[in-house]
Amino acid sequence: MVGNSHPAIERTLAKPVRVLIIEDNLAEARLLQEVLKGAAYRRFHLVHTKRLGEAIAQLKAQPADQPFDVALLDLTLPDSTGLASLDLLIQQAPSLPIVVLTNTNDEDLAVEAVRHGAQDYLLKRQMDQELLVRSLRYAIERKQTAEALREANEVLEQRVQERTAELESANDLLRQEIDQRQRMQERLTLAQQAGQIGTFEWHIQHNELTWSTELEALYGYSSRGYEGRNDDWFERVHAEDRDRLRQERAQAVQAGQGLNSEFRILHYSGETRWIAIKSSLFLDAQGQPLRMIGIHMDITEKKRLEEQFLRAQRLESLGTLASGIAHDLNNILTPIILVVQLLPLKLPNLDASIQKKLEILETSAHRGADLVKQILAFARGVEGKRFVLQINHLLREIQKLLQQTLPKSIEIQSEVPSELWPVSGDATHLHQVFMNLCVNARDAMPEGGRLEITAENFLIDAQFAQMHLNAKVGPYVLVTISDTGMGIPSAILHRIFDPFFTTKEVGKGTGLGLSAVLGIVESHGGFIDVVSTVDQGTQFKIYLPATPLAQPEREEALELLLGQQELVLVVDDEPAICEITKTTLETYNYQVLTATDGVAAIALLAEHKDRIYAVLMDLMMPAMDGLMAIPLLRRLNPDLYIVAMSGLNSKEAVAQAEKLGFQGFLPKPFNARELLLTLRRHLPP
Repeated sequence: MVGNSHPAIERTLAKPVRVLIIEDNLAEARLLQEVLKGAAYRRFHLVHTKRLGEAIAQLKAQPADQPFDVALLDLTLPDSTGLASLDLLIQQAPSLPIVVLTNTNDEDLAVEAVRHGAQDYLLKRQMDQELLVRSLRYAIERKQTAEALREANEVLEQRVQERTAELESANDLLRQEIDQRQRMQERLTLAQQAGQIGTFEWHIQHNELTWSTELEALYGYSSRGYEGRNDDWFERVHAEDRDRLRQERAQAVQAGQGLNSEFRILHYSGETRWIAIKSSLFLDAQGQPLRMIGIHMDITEKKRLEEQFLRAQRLESLGTLASGIAHDLNNILTPIILVVQLLPLKLPNLDASIQKKLEILETSAHRGADLVKQILAFARGVEGKRFVLQINHLLREIQKLLQQTLPKSIEIQSEVPSELWPVSGDATHLHQVFMNLCVNARDAMPEGGRLEITAENFLIDAQFAQMHLNAKVGPYVLVTISDTGMGIPSAILHRIFDPFFTTKEVGKGTGLGLSAVLGIVESHGGFIDVVSTVDQGTQFKIYLPATPLAQPEREEALELLLGQQELVLVVDDEPAICEITKTTLETYNYQVLTATDGVAAIALLAEHKDRIYAVLMDLMMPAMDGLMAIPLLRRLNPDLYIVAMSGLNSKEAVAQAEKLGFQGFLPKPFNARELLLTLRRHLPP
């Protein structure tokens, strides 16, 4: 059937229409030419080819400003037959309208040709001038309509913000053209389904609500399952948003404007989803609200991404805050640790009770320093130090801590043998792993239960390695942490290590704990197995590569780290750090000069440049900090050994110090041994 001409089509046909005839029969080709020449308007320019290859060559060579408007294609050609000819021609010129010519009255073939992309088909024996002209005009009109629809769909994604304002005219246009442009409607429906968008129309005066099938699917109704009642719609709105949405809709109608809002719904499946509604309000001739037309859009994923982004922003802010606090705390802890270690040397006759209290003070200061490291490891990423260490000491320390902090309703059982193989790792990070799992076990047993911590040497063979993705053949230390709590449902067990995933209530968990645990274990070359049964408990197995032949590092006696009266310059804006560092170094046979900023350090170096062997310099100071001072110090003495000190032991700080020429990095808080070892590495024996 030939549709009515669109004004744009009329303008196209007002000039000569270029027609490509692909027909191997010369008599039939001449007949087509004569028929079109006799058309009333004489506006056809014909080009004849006898083979499909010639036609494709004509299409490739056609001028950009004078393309072919339509093609007449015979399905029986010397170099191609049947629907293959149509497919090849469409592949070469997808935007070219094609009318198929056939001698056979094969209705199935004709319909199949249209399905393959032809705009129309004609039987040669039944063709007359009027039918041929109408078919060509219809093919051009239909193809241009399809092209216009394709361009409209491409623009649609870029006009999200304009969609509501244009919705009325778009819907009006769709209603006017729905009979003539069924293909346009199908493409629009596909776009709405892909974008999870549904349309609605509310006839305000009759209080009738009409939903599209896409909108019904959005809410979980079956096709045509929504009965059009406002009360039914509001029943699907989340109870916490229902009154607000009613009020916003009433205010929108009263103000004569559309309703634009976001709210939650209870999907038919029981899931809570977020919906955005955007609409326009139309008035009758008397200025009274007549109808509201708009869209509902599923924005659940957008809300989830926003929530994750806000969490990430909060964590970034937390990291910035933690870095500042850590810097100050490390500056405070450094003098405490050094003083506690110096007092027994300066006061050798202290009684046993005082010495015991000093040991408690030193232990507490070190625990505070480890706590700061854990915070920075989570928030910013501390440059961890790997040593050969014994896991059994770490687990026994954790057991003592748990016995002091866990509720009495939780029984703690531990089986950690003394002959465990050593592992290479960062003690602070591994402490974080085991504590995190134990805290999770506590949270899983609000009514009490049993927490078990066991460890054993475990040799992985080839068969076991094949069953575990990250496992390698060799020795491991296996640490198992089990609880008798509520367990983890199998449906979410595979997601527990995903960042931001948590089953805890809002405000009681970030969803980052287990993600950090997995990251630390994998960074140590290990892997984790989890077994859980609902209402019976959960078991985490942590496999860490062992080094059976390695021995934990033995601490060198401080007497062996004595200096030989080398002169060291200590630069720090904290007077307490300067003073206690000076006293410590002097106690161990060093000479010390101190400065509180970079300017004073340069002056001292200029005065004593031939005597100063090393400089210990804080990175963050007022006036002139370490980063600004080091180039000037290098000018005075290129061979000077300069060590950076900082209360912020981040990867970025270490990398920046090395890039600027610092030859060592001493993180705060440090003890006497770490201070002396740092100097001993580069000073003469």
